[in-house]
Amino acid sequence: MRVWKYALVFVLLSAADAVTTWLGVRLGFVESNPLLARKLSEPLLFFGSYAFYTGLGVLIIALSLRLSRAFPAFRAIPFVLIVFKALPVINNVLLLSGVSGGILATVTRPLLEKLFMVG
Repeated sequence: MRVWKYALVFVLLSAADAVTTWLGVRLGFVESNPLLARKLSEPLLFFGSYAFYTGLGVLIIALSLRLSRAFPAFRAIPFVLIVFKALPVINNVLLLSGVSGGILATVTRPLLEKLFMVG
């Protein structure tokens, strides 16, 4: 049953990411990922690629939970995938709500600057 819980959260976050990305670009924001930006001109290609990668993510979640029976370290993979899927959703929601820079610019950049003493 745990597989379905993780898979459902992953699918919902992926759908939210796709919709917020689509809306953001339609409202004038620029997609920073060049591979994704090329697909935005064709809705079928854009949402199809999201569906494909969402399916791949669900497969990885199911496989990792099955492998976690023999290798406990695999239990972390579903959680990590969900966190990495939630970050762009949070960033998109913040950008669409008018918060300048989003979470990736306001959190990640200062951390990287402190880590590498750049800027």
